[in-house]
Amino acid sequence: MVRHPNYSNLLFFRIFANEPRLSHFSTTRTGGVSSGEFRSLNLGNYSDDNPLNIFENRNIIARKFYKEVDDLITPHQTHGNKVLLIDADFLNLPNTDKIEKSYGFDASVTQEKGYFLCVTTADCVPILLFDNKKEAIGAIHAGWRGTTGRIVENTILKMQEKFGTDPKDILAAIGPAICIDNYEVGNEVAKEFRLKGFNLNKSTSYINNLSQKLHVDLKEINRQELIRLGVPRNQIEKTRYCTYTNNRLFFSARRQSIHSGRMLTGIMLK
Repeated sequence: MVRHPNYSNLLFFRIFANEPRLSHFSTTRTGGVSSGEFRSLNLGNYSDDNPLNIFENRNIIARKFYKEVDDLITPHQTHGNKVLLIDADFLNLPNTDKIEKSYGFDASVTQEKGYFLCVTTADCVPILLFDNKKEAIGAIHAGWRGTTGRIVENTILKMQEKFGTDPKDILAAIGPAICIDNYEVGNEVAKEFRLKGFNLNKSTSYINNLSQKLHVDLKEINRQELIRLGVPRNQIEKTRYCTYTNNRLFFSARRQSIHSGRMLTGIMLK
């Protein structure tokens, strides 16, 4: 990921940098109006921050791309594995109906232009997809529940069904998330990964010698999912940024508990 001199509080993926048909971004926690534990660019609609601050923070991001807040489409995530299709019918709904329709989805896909598909995260993995042949995009929120629920697979299947996407034409970007050294999980999580057929090998997990607890690498697990599904390795970018260790740049739910803000990661077809 890289920074741009004109967007000091945003990060951008190298894999999309030279693609004129796209706009995209991943926020840091800087450059907003929130205070306290939510300082300063909290973009989580369902955090305990002042809703007026969240709205203004979203305005700050939207204005950078000459868009309105409503152009940042962010489903109400519930750590599930459902994928929302953003089509003309959805876009023509009143805002209240859009909010209702988008509840319970942790990913979205579209071929519509001019709208950012967004996900909020604060340790979970944000993933952006671009089918450069069919001109379709997707945005995914992948925590451990979404990951074990195969949300990456569900998203690509939805793109295949609705747009005719071939995975070999997908460019994928995996954004800032908690790193393996700071992501200790309990037995129930380890059991869920194994029950769902995930290979927790040396590249994706390890047992901490002191705690005897399992640590997993959500970013790497999802990268391997993309490869398994047919996305070429050289068309996947995975950032090294860790949300837990970098307090200056990122919110972290594990570090801050319930008082964590949220970052926003989005992608738009121009």
